[in-house]
Amino acid sequence: MTKKLEEEFNLPPIEEVTNTDEEVVPTVEETQEVIEEVQGALSVSEKINLAFKEVKGLESHEVEMNDIAKKAIDSYEQLMSLGMNVSDMAAGKVFAEASNMLKIALDASDAKTKAKLQQIDLMLKKARIDKFDNKGTETEAVQATVFDRNDLLKIIKGDN
Repeated sequence: MTKKLEEEFNLPPIEEVTNTDEEVVPTVEETQEVIEEVQGALSVSEKINLAFKEVKGLESHEVEMNDIAKKAIDSYEQLMSLGMNVSDMAAGKVFAEASNMLKIALDASDAKTKAKLQQIDLMLKKARIDKFDNKGTETEAVQATVFDRNDLLKIIKGDN
């Protein structure tokens, strides 16, 4: 690298970058924090995957969308090779259809993701409803006593 490039891009000299004698070694606490974060993320991911196993029909939808996306990409590749081998006048239409195939592939993968997100949303809504239903069944009997102002003042003063 030349000095002019270093100055142009505001880079440190190459000698400073390549001659680092110090190695950055994370501490044990930092490593443990990273491990805990990763394990937490993995446990959440495993819970989500287990929840999806309970949903029937989601796997078939995913397989169908994968098939559609694969066929659309194969068609795109065939149309691109065809477009390269036809006259310039006809190539525009072929390339337009090839771009439509890419759009179909993208829509198929988006539909797969959207179905999963909708399922997660429904699971969260169901969990929220279940939580509120359980709170409603566990009502405690609360006895309320009505006091007038003078009685409250006596209780506060301790003149019970």
